[in-house]
Amino acid sequence: MNNFSRLTLKEAIKLHGHRGPWLIIGYKAGLRACEILRPQNIFSLHCIIYTPIKTPYTCAIDGIQASTQCTIGKLNMELRESDVNNIRYIFINKISGRKLEIRLKKSIVKLMTDIDRIGLIRLSKIVEEEPSCNLFEEKIYD
Repeated sequence: MNNFSRLTLKEAIKLHGHRGPWLIIGYKAGLRACEILRPQNIFSLHCIIYTPIKTPYTCAIDGIQASTQCTIGKLNMELRESDVNNIRYIFINKISGRKLEIRLKKSIVKLMTDIDRIGLIRLSKIVEEEPSCNLFEEKIYD
């Protein structure tokens, strides 16, 4: 990827302030988008985030910013309100026109909303260790 680099997960955690499960969800979604859409530079990827506009759900935004270089400041990231059961991240390669929609699997939504019972540290570890195919449903549009 020419003129494209990302923060490491460790750097994303430092930026965010702690190792939270929603940060990791966003980071992994962004990594997956970069794997599939292969952005050519820091402006070629655009992201639309559908999420409840409240913490902890918005923590995924920091993860996406760290792994994709899509930012609100560069206007290649948009936030749209949705409910917990309709969280999704849409990534568009503006050069190729390819689009990827990532949704959390229903089992992951249930797991993520059970943070009080599972605990922040344990849930973060679970999410970090899970492969993306166990976390997300993906649709690719060419």
